[in-house]
Amino acid sequence: MEDKVEERREEVIAELKAALEELEEGEGLSQFIVGHGLMSRLFEFKWSEPTLEINFSLPYARVLTDEDSQKAEDTEIGGAIRMAMLLLTVAGQKKEASEWQRIDVWADNDGTGYAIYDAEWNEIDSGDDWEGLVHRIEATLPGDDETLTIIWP
Repeated sequence: MEDKVEERREEVIAELKAALEELEEGEGLSQFIVGHGLMSRLFEFKWSEPTLEINFSLPYARVLTDEDSQKAEDTEIGGAIRMAMLLLTVAGQKKEASEWQRIDVWADNDGTGYAIYDAEWNEIDSGDDWEGLVHRIEATLPGDDETLTIIWP
């Protein structure tokens, strides 16, 4: 069963990479978009497994907003895509020795946030700034040549 989850993680990471390329090249997103109309389209990405919960629902391509707002929304979506790829990658490499057992991450119109829990569902850490989560993940990665390099805006 873990092999199927790992395989699905890899497929989803590839889909996220393709979506990020579309976004960065200005082509517009063709995946992970829900809604219709001029102001109700959303970038939506959800992932759930015992050690990881991701829930992103961010405004996308709102035609009636100004260009700067649309660029800011695209930047936020790009950050959410990068965070999802990072979390999915780390979930596949997670070591049992880690102090946490579950990470919940979200982003929507109200902002971003995360919570980390131990095996007894006690909250270890939480915040509304993903930078803290990124630093925590970096600290748990092994210090060898196969370490994942995190570049965060």
